[in-house]
Amino acid sequence: MEIVLQNIGKQFKNGTRALDHVTFTIPQGEFVSVIGPSGAGKTTLFRILNGMETPGDGAVLFDGSDISSMSGTARKNVKRSIGTIYQDFCLVENSTCLANVLTACLPDMGFFPAVFGIYGKKRRAEALKFLDRVGLLEKSEEPVKNLSGGQKQRISIARVFLKNPPILILDEATSALDNESERFIQQSLEELAKDRTTITIAHRLSTIRNADEILVVAENGIVECGTHDELLEKGGIYAHYYEIS
Repeated sequence: MEIVLQNIGKQFKNGTRALDHVTFTIPQGEFVSVIGPSGAGKTTLFRILNGMETPGDGAVLFDGSDISSMSGTARKNVKRSIGTIYQDFCLVENSTCLANVLTACLPDMGFFPAVFGIYGKKRRAEALKFLDRVGLLEKSEEPVKNLSGGQKQRISIARVFLKNPPILILDEATSALDNESERFIQQSLEELAKDRTTITIAHRLSTIRNADEILVVAENGIVECGTHDELLEKGGIYAHYYEIS
């Protein structure tokens, strides 16, 4: 699924303008990373891409269709095609690891199975398979509140594996982790991103060197774009960030 942002802008009620004239295309299957200083609009862009915010100006197109003019069913289908991993995990702390992974199935379930947590043997087996893949099978019946930050992020990754979306959006998914946890999580994320359209909001440039395109966002929009090598050769903002990172 190709994603196109056309002249996106966003101004909040207090007058703060988070994005201005942002335009770019993400071809199906590409890995695109967005970097920039705090306050440049990265989080707002993330929220617009996953449907949590609507742009004040411009349009977001999925395979040529403006999401704002889609029917309710079409919009839901687009949202179902997106898997999101947040830096703050977004898990139900008192529920078990297995129950948190299984929430990926909720949009495809009927009312009563969803309300009463009736997932079925096949879904439970798949969820356990992905918990095993991220090294947490033995924690399947343990409450999430007992886990470390790195383990919680691995639960988030297992949940997206189970959802199996064609589009993956990562919001600084390793920013709160220690170096050892980050290495493990990064390996899992790279496996998860294979053959998917992937957009990542990055803070550690070492994790995005292989991106198909890197977008540098500042207060006035996108100020640089290109591959890692191309941006280093330009000697601009990205090269400066990389030098001091």
